[in-house]
Amino acid sequence: MKFSENWLRTFVNPALSSAALADALTMAGLEVESREPVAPAFEGVVVGQVLEVEKHPRADRLHVCRVDVGSAESMQIVCGAANVAPGIKAPVALVGARLPEFAISRTSVRGVESSGMLCSAKELGLAGDSNGLLLLPEDAPVGADFRSYDELDDRIFTLKLTPNRADCLSLTGVARDVAAITATSLYLAHGAVVAPQIADALQVETEVNACPRYCGRVVRGIDMHAPTPAWMSRRLDRSGIRGINAVVDVTNYVMLELGQPLHAFDLAHIDRGIAVRYAGAGEKLALLNGQTLSLAPDMLVIADMSKPLALAGIMGGADSAVSDTTVDVFLESAFFDPQVIAGRTRRLGFSTESAHRFERGVDFAATGAALERATQLLIDNCGGQPGPLSGVSGKLPHRDPIRLRAGRVERVLGVPFPARKISPLLRRLHLSYVEHDGEFHVTPHSYRFDLEREEDLIEEIARIHGYDQLPANKPNSELSMLPAPEAVRSVDALKAILVAREYHEIVSYSFVDR
Repeated sequence: MKFSENWLRTFVNPALSSAALADALTMAGLEVESREPVAPAFEGVVVGQVLEVEKHPRADRLHVCRVDVGSAESMQIVCGAANVAPGIKAPVALVGARLPEFAISRTSVRGVESSGMLCSAKELGLAGDSNGLLLLPEDAPVGADFRSYDELDDRIFTLKLTPNRADCLSLTGVARDVAAITATSLYLAHGAVVAPQIADALQVETEVNACPRYCGRVVRGIDMHAPTPAWMSRRLDRSGIRGINAVVDVTNYVMLELGQPLHAFDLAHIDRGIAVRYAGAGEKLALLNGQTLSLAPDMLVIADMSKPLALAGIMGGADSAVSDTTVDVFLESAFFDPQVIAGRTRRLGFSTESAHRFERGVDFAATGAALERATQLLIDNCGGQPGPLSGVSGKLPHRDPIRLRAGRVERVLGVPFPARKISPLLRRLHLSYVEHDGEFHVTPHSYRFDLEREEDLIEEIARIHGYDQLPANKPNSELSMLPAPEAVRSVDALKAILVAREYHEIVSYSFVDR
């Protein structure tokens, strides 16, 4: 799991340095495998806007530009980038700026004075190669410090998660743990319910045992050419997700934020309704990665009334994918039985972010909330008119209360742990419980599939209390001689007698005849 530290701190912001936060996560069982800066050190770079571009009088491939950097007067800069043009915004290194590999000074280029430099991503150390200037969004504030504007003092955390902590495959899940570990306030992104503006909806049928919860919504009249917001692109990029288009970027963003994978279908390619079912004999599906699969009977598919559309929980189909010509979409959010998804990607020879989460278990109580969040982001960025949320619900996993005894906690951890110390730790984990005379009955969350028995809760108590806060007491036991009856000789004594009589012990191969 890779994510931006700045993004995490929008949910929970403990008074810890970046290094101390990484150490706290590691000591709580969420190992921080790496912590890297998003950019090398540089200074003196601001957001600039090119006002005028003229051809250099003595060089065919150079241009003389007038650039607004937010000061009283514009600057003259000589630039050789092919994509320089009037009106664009780009980073500008001022005179005296120190870049990763060189410093900027006032100079003359082929007889024309140049007071600064329009920068590419490579010159700022943000990319290994570049084809021109680093173009910035139209709303980038001219004159602003570029390092602050692009949040380049951010760091990228990479967690090495164990398979049981599927809840931490999202920023929300990691934030919950950080809040519990550090006893800090938690601020989660709770999306409001989106009011339908049209009545359009698709009929949905599911194999309720394989897909106990399926939600969908039609959104008509979206603008597929709308750009993804800079803040969203930045967070996706720093999480290792490549930007595709505004619609797909929204579904990926919600997956990273809430841990719920989603998918967007081009509504024009859906025949009448949606059916979540197992593949039929001889059915094939062309996937987004270019592969065409001959579907096995144990593969769950999302289909319409005539054909498969996607491999459920794993990857969408190429024929129903959103494209530049898409106008109407159908957004999907579902909970699939982990056993239905597990092992399928290994058989197919590839893995996906969605399958990685579904096969470990996602929050079945947040399926609808994730769809509402994605709908709101989609409308904010691409416009459109949403329909009502429709779907099917079956028998969801039941979370039985777990018995937790204070005496058992003390015996396992080896230190006194009365009930009055256990209660606040359970509250920090936002676990609901009933306590009587030192015995707790704790109900696990819908997103914590790893909490099944008493030992799991004892581990949580130790984690949040702090493994390093548990004293290392030396064992206290009495040592006494064991009785040795004289009428019985041990095997070792008999061997010693035989060796004394010049016998030799051999160890033969088990496959040799006696």
